[in-house]
Amino acid sequence: MFRRITLAVSLLLMVCSMGYAQNKADDVRLFQTYFQDAPVSEAVVGEGFFQYGTSDFGSAINISVQSLFAATPKLQVGAGVSFESQNPDEGKFGPNVKGESGITDLTVAGYYQVVPGATPISVGALLTLPIGSEDIGEGTFDFTFFGSLRHNTPSGLAITGTFGIDFVEIEGVNPFTGAKDSNRETSVLIAGGVIYPLPSGLSILSELNIKTEGDYMLLTGGLDYALKSGGRLRGGIGIGLDNGAPDFALRFGYAMSFR
Repeated sequence: MFRRITLAVSLLLMVCSMGYAQNKADDVRLFQTYFQDAPVSEAVVGEGFFQYGTSDFGSAINISVQSLFAATPKLQVGAGVSFESQNPDEGKFGPNVKGESGITDLTVAGYYQVVPGATPISVGALLTLPIGSEDIGEGTFDFTFFGSLRHNTPSGLAITGTFGIDFVEIEGVNPFTGAKDSNRETSVLIAGGVIYPLPSGLSILSELNIKTEGDYMLLTGGLDYALKSGGRLRGGIGIGLDNGAPDFALRFGYAMSFR
């Protein structure tokens, strides 16, 4: 575990030595902690993206939309939802186990910027409303409390960090009565990232997310390119460093802002 963390942190911080940047990192949103960040965007930000992931259990495809807007100069709120298609591994589960598709739970989030400036700090909460399909394991009420910061260096490079406590509802079946049962588990989220904006409008992102429950560790690297039209092309690759994370994830999308 220590070697994996050391490798991931080394890759995460490698872009710090790449030189001088001129663009603003505040215009670039994170991939993994999109809703758990520190800057407050003045514009309404919307993004749609496609993601394909693989794991020991099979593969999954997500088509997602998410958005953020400033309710006040210091309060950012947002929401997101996905359509997910799951395809289990027939070699492990057999041909009789069929894939399932459906809508995920609705994610709603908000955070308040308590410290502005070159190193903004925000605190907030994220919750999922159980509107999703139980066929894909959705339909649970989860919530997270978090604190996030960004440190903007004079060169333009930004270093991000998030610490959160997740309260996740786990559903099962009572073996004695056959009735549905649920309990709530607590997990700690530790996330860090680097955003390196280049003068051309291209930004390089690297993120590492660790959750203490479920053996989850995911390293993501990606690109964010600002178009002259005002939109942004975004894409990334995720590599799972522990059993609870996807082995591999590929995503690409398009983001827009409205002022």
